[in-house]
Amino acid sequence: MGNYYYIVSGLPDISFDDSKAAMTLEQFRDEVFKSLSAADRKVMDILLLEDECRKLIGSERMEELIADVKAQEPCPDDVPQFMYQFVQEWVDDSWRDKAAFAEDRLWSLFYEYAMGCTNGFVKRWYEFNMDVNNIQSAITARKYNLDMQKVIVGQNETSHALRTSGARDWGLSQELDYFDDVVRLLEEEDLAHRERRADMLRWNWLEENTFFNFFTVEKLFSFMVRLGMVERWTSLDREKGQQLFRELIGTLKDQTEVPQEFR
Repeated sequence: MGNYYYIVSGLPDISFDDSKAAMTLEQFRDEVFKSLSAADRKVMDILLLEDECRKLIGSERMEELIADVKAQEPCPDDVPQFMYQFVQEWVDDSWRDKAAFAEDRLWSLFYEYAMGCTNGFVKRWYEFNMDVNNIQSAITARKYNLDMQKVIVGQNETSHALRTSGARDWGLSQELDYFDDVVRLLEEEDLAHRERRADMLRWNWLEENTFFNFFTVEKLFSFMVRLGMVERWTSLDREKGQQLFRELIGTLKDQTEVPQEFR
């Protein structure tokens, strides 16, 4: 693990409410990645892989992988095995046995991969994200009587409790100090505001968990995630955010029945 004193000390200050990103993600990658050690580059590459997963379904890259799967080609060297596995499940439609949405199956596989990282901070970060998303999914599934086994992703103590516990709080309110914060997120009816509050929860987690990481790759990882949040929210006004959500729901209607109030 390297010590990146000059890089970290040269980074601009950013805050969640910034009206303009101090630098772009592309500028950050160009300036920082070339100076990382090989081990730390692997840590930061997980963020790039996360972005690739977010854009995978319906992409040209996806079509290329589908062609490889159908031709029974081996997994390409530049593609992680979990991603190729997902494409195989997409082709034979077997993902439906494991998840309510194809995206859920992809993220389940990604979280398993990311939480296998040897960097403890990165492992905790992705476990935190998975738990936050799973708690929201579980509350929605319980409200609309959906199959809890399919809407919860990943395999850890939280996901196991959400799948099996009948308790009102799944026995998690005393185990997770952010459980009540996640529950309150769903009390926000404005979808854009809800997502913004969720990002604020993630932002605070990053700051708290890198407080004593002064010039390490963890600080760079945290900065890149937070910079992405600023870049996203400064380029996405409320009206566009609602439009994107409606488009997303539209694509999901073909895969499962969506509660009427979200249509």
